[in-house]
Amino acid sequence: MNKDKALFRQEREKLLLTGEIPRLFMKYALPGVAGLLFLGIQSVIDGIVLGRFVGANALASVNLVLPCYSLISAFAIVMGIGGQTLVSISLGRGDKQEANNALRSVFVFLLGMSVVVSLVIFLSAGKIASFLGANEVLLPDAVHYIRVLVPFFPLLCAMFFGDYIIKAMGHPLYATSVMGMTVVLNIVLDLVFVAVLGWGVMGAGLATGIAFTMGACFNVPRLFSRHEVVAVQRGRYDQRLVWNAFYNGSSEGMSELSVAITVFLFNITMMRYLGESGVAAFTAINYILFIGTTVFLGISDGIIPIIGYNYGAGQQERIKSILKLAAQTNSLIGIGLFLLLLLFGEQVIGLFFKDHGSEAFEIASRGVSIYCFAFLLCGLNILASSYFTAIGNAKISIIISALRGLVFVGIGILVLPAVFGIDAIWYDVPIAEICTLSVSFWLVRRSLFNNRSN
Repeated sequence: MNKDKALFRQEREKLLLTGEIPRLFMKYALPGVAGLLFLGIQSVIDGIVLGRFVGANALASVNLVLPCYSLISAFAIVMGIGGQTLVSISLGRGDKQEANNALRSVFVFLLGMSVVVSLVIFLSAGKIASFLGANEVLLPDAVHYIRVLVPFFPLLCAMFFGDYIIKAMGHPLYATSVMGMTVVLNIVLDLVFVAVLGWGVMGAGLATGIAFTMGACFNVPRLFSRHEVVAVQRGRYDQRLVWNAFYNGSSEGMSELSVAITVFLFNITMMRYLGESGVAAFTAINYILFIGTTVFLGISDGIIPIIGYNYGAGQQERIKSILKLAAQTNSLIGIGLFLLLLLFGEQVIGLFFKDHGSEAFEIASRGVSIYCFAFLLCGLNILASSYFTAIGNAKISIIISALRGLVFVGIGILVLPAVFGIDAIWYDVPIAEICTLSVSFWLVRRSLFNNRSN
């Protein structure tokens, strides 16, 4: 049996280094898309259920505290992708002990820190919600949602971490299946707790927490399996590897952190100019942007093990081929999403509101026809960031993520509404994507040329 397992692992590693690129893309990228798309669908249904069965203020309350969720998710993504990158590159070089050490070190550190951060957020829920912009109308629901969901954060981190590592082990379909089951359970519990039992935002938070607990119960035991190419118990804790993982994954975490900061800045601006209706309108549009972004992330993060293995083995032409295929795919999907929202944006926005004559619905309908231009380019910027993560160049990846989600967006939020009025805020993200692409395209071309020369 052990001999058969060893042969299977050897064949899997051979496939990554010599298999046909389209086949590898189907095997790794598409399950990645499915897994994250499940998350996007779950998030959208969360929003629809809250908007339809509780109201626009509940929708706004949850969005105000979304940065807390994004903060924890960012930490899990940093350590998950950072660990995945170390494991993939180590296996590509044939150093299995280093891969085991990386897995153990990152997993232990992630769990410990997630418990500490969750405790701090739970004890400071009221102050955090107020800081994030909640007024006297939205504050009770915002605090309630934080305190219900936060105790589940360590399990959420464990599930996300397992998802990334299991893909690096060569089991993307298993990881996707677990994610799919988690999301289906979340949707079912959402409908039961919110629509049937009327538990409001508490029900939404509880549904998410229970669902991700189930996902962790499937993913975590796989990290300890003695039949896998790497396992937690085979490794030794090495703080150096923790910092390496943090460094390598920090760019992807920066993407998630950028989401949190962008949401925070938009919420504060909307609350200042348009009140609760403005926040609710942005929330609906943000849900739509999130489901599109998850598709691009699924493709871009899904090919990290392929690029990591081949980079470790010095297979430069194969890296270029997989990048080209991923860029073409992201571009086509972006065009499709852009056309969908440009032509049917009002109908899509209408899913989130009971009253189509409300101020929030009118604001969102105007905004989505502009905001949708971001889909044309954001997939390419996300891919560029993932590429640099996969080859261990976190510095450049962080620069791309920071430009896209912090620098250009932050400048736009400060300048556009003040100079051109509040409706100009919807141009902020599309302009940020254009500016970022001009930088990321040049950086990727330079990297590929330098690697070829070396």
